[in-house]
Amino acid sequence: MRTCFHALHSVLLLALLAMASGWPAAGFAQAAPPSAPAPQPTARTTGSEPVLTLATGTDDRSSDGRLLRRVFTEALRRLGWRLEVLEMPARRAELALQRGEVDGEMVRTATYGELHPELQRVDAPMMHASFGVYGTGTTDLPQSLDELRRAEGVVIYRRGVAVCEQRLREALPPERLVEISAADNAVRMLARGRARFVCDMDSTFSLSLAHLGESQAPSLHRLFELGSPMPLYPYLHARHAALAPRLVATLQAMRAEGWLTTTPNKGQASR
Repeated sequence: MRTCFHALHSVLLLALLAMASGWPAAGFAQAAPPSAPAPQPTARTTGSEPVLTLATGTDDRSSDGRLLRRVFTEALRRLGWRLEVLEMPARRAELALQRGEVDGEMVRTATYGELHPELQRVDAPMMHASFGVYGTGTTDLPQSLDELRRAEGVVIYRRGVAVCEQRLREALPPERLVEISAADNAVRMLARGRARFVCDMDSTFSLSLAHLGESQAPSLHRLFELGSPMPLYPYLHARHAALAPRLVATLQAMRAEGWLTTTPNKGQASR
């Protein structure tokens, strides 16, 4: 009897010591801590203003890039937000928005919205863009997608430019297509003879030619336009659904005030 009492006393003493030191005692179940809810992305703030981060592939040195930054800065100021711009290639911006790492993109085509119905399109077109096919050489230059299909040579397109990507994949076999991440790379590949044709947004491609300089730029011709000029819309992550209609109204008001233009921005006909 006394032996049993001493054994029980020892067990209780060990349990009390274990609990006091924060270790789970053997033979005693420990309740699992309640699971914390998954964190949801929220707007960052700087001072009293929330920050809206927009991705874009539009260079801030271009006329389009300067216009977009100026308009969005003013539009968001009117709505009580501060703009932050992250410049990145189109495909990377697409993935960042899908993952919720950015709040939106400055401009994309309506086709982009069809590919991503989960995003919030801001139905206030910022500008129009034209897309062209450029080529090197002086003879037998194609003037349509059908002629491009029959021509020889590799065709480059920039990753994430949905218009070029879709139309070229429908018309040409995979072995004739090369996907790149930046327009400057396309110009260098053409200059070195590693490709013969390129499809891109005209304003972006013209800026890339300017970056390379007249002395290094290849002899290029704008062969044909890929479809008609298309309106470009802002897109927001789904968490900003409530902001989208307010941004539409603000941008429409700014258009009436003369802040925006819808003139198609075409590239050089030849170089």
